[in-house]
Amino acid sequence: MKQADFYILPCTDQEGKFDFLGKLLDRILAGGHQIYLYCNDQYSAEQTSQALWQYRDSSFLANALSSEQLSAPITIGWPEQSASHTDVLINYSDTIPTAAENFQRVVEIVIQQPEVLELSRKRYKDYQQQGFKIKHNDMRKGQQR
Repeated sequence: MKQADFYILPCTDQEGKFDFLGKLLDRILAGGHQIYLYCNDQYSAEQTSQALWQYRDSSFLANALSSEQLSAPITIGWPEQSASHTDVLINYSDTIPTAAENFQRVVEIVIQQPEVLELSRKRYKDYQQQGFKIKHNDMRKGQQR
């Protein structure tokens, strides 16, 4: 069964979301998975790619833009692009990619901004309607709100 994992973060900013993304990518890659990171547009994909190459002072997260036709453990795409695999999709955009139903696992990262929460709730319902098993990962537990 297809699964959609929602990671609910305590932070309200994009920096906290990106930091969590890096940790999550590390963990998924350690499990031997291929990742397709879906962004809103080409510009955000390029910015995310550059940031992942500079993720930490002592390490980086190897990636390639889907338009480059290069092999990398993380492929970054946007609406006009398509994935070359159907393993793990990390939706780093505001909408569900049309090909999401082809992936075994979809990951959503949710920060505490009203507009982000509203869009996330809509995607949650859409995934349910598409037959995804939904898993909540509340990263706020143990933190003061």
